[in-house]
Amino acid sequence: MVSLRLQCGAEQKDELVAALWEDGTQGITEVDLNGNRVELRAFFEAQFEAAAYAAYGAQWEEEPDIDWAAETRAAWPGRSVGTRFWIVPPWNEDATPEGRVRLTINPGVGFGTGADLTTQLCLEALERELRPSDVVFDFGAGSGILALAAHALGAKAVCGADIDLDSVMAAREDLPAAVGLFVGSIRSVRDGSVDLLLANLNAETIANHAAEMRRVLRPGGRVIISGVPPRHGERVVKALRANGIPPKEIYEEDIWLRIVC
Repeated sequence: MVSLRLQCGAEQKDELVAALWEDGTQGITEVDLNGNRVELRAFFEAQFEAAAYAAYGAQWEEEPDIDWAAETRAAWPGRSVGTRFWIVPPWNEDATPEGRVRLTINPGVGFGTGADLTTQLCLEALERELRPSDVVFDFGAGSGILALAAHALGAKAVCGADIDLDSVMAAREDLPAAVGLFVGSIRSVRDGSVDLLLANLNAETIANHAAEMRRVLRPGGRVIISGVPPRHGERVVKALRANGIPPKEIYEEDIWLRIVC
C-alpha cells in the first residue's frame, strides 16, 4: 500500500477529498496545519500518475504492509477482571482460566468493553453484591457487559436498557436470549421491581434520575454506580441521599468513583 500526501487550504479540502475518492482511495486522514491549511494523506493500493495533484505538493510514500485484522485482534486480548471474570472478544480462543467466568463481548458500538476502569469497578462490586434471587436492571446498558455478567453469575432475572438504538442492537447479538433488553430509559421500568440496579453512567444522568432509581427498587434493593469523577461525587451523593438511597461505599480509583448503595 502507498499513500499520497497533499497540503491545501481549508477551503479547498472538500473538493480535493472528492477527487481523491473518485481516484479510488481506500481512506483519507486529515491533519490541521498552521495558517488555515490542512494536510491530507490518501491511501491507495498502488501509485498512479498524480500530476493533477502537483499544485498541492503531492508526494508518494510506501506504507508498511499491515494486517489490520490481526492488529485489531492483538489489541483486545483476554483480560481478568476482579476475582471472577475473564473477558474476551468473540475471536479469542484462549482457554478460560480456572475458576473464572467467561464473558464474550464485542468491542463495538456500545460503551463497556472490560478494558475501561469504570466497567471494571462495576464488575468488581457486582461479583460481591449479586445474590441468586436478584432481579437485576442495567440502566444505560451500552455494550451489555454488566447485564451479561449478572446473568453469568446466576441472577434470577436480568434486563438492560439504553436510549441508543445502535448500542442495543449490537448488545442484542452478544447477550443470551434470557437477558431482556430494550431501547428506552429507566422510566419504563415498573415500580418496586428491581433488587440490584447497575448504572455505569455520567454524574448528571445519575443525579437527575435518582428519584427514578429509588422508584424501581424493591425494599432492600441495592445500587452499583460508576462513571462519576470525584469532582462530581458530592452532587451525586447528595441526590442519592435526598431520594432515600444512601451510599454504603464510596471508593475512588484513578479518576473515577464507585458508589455502592
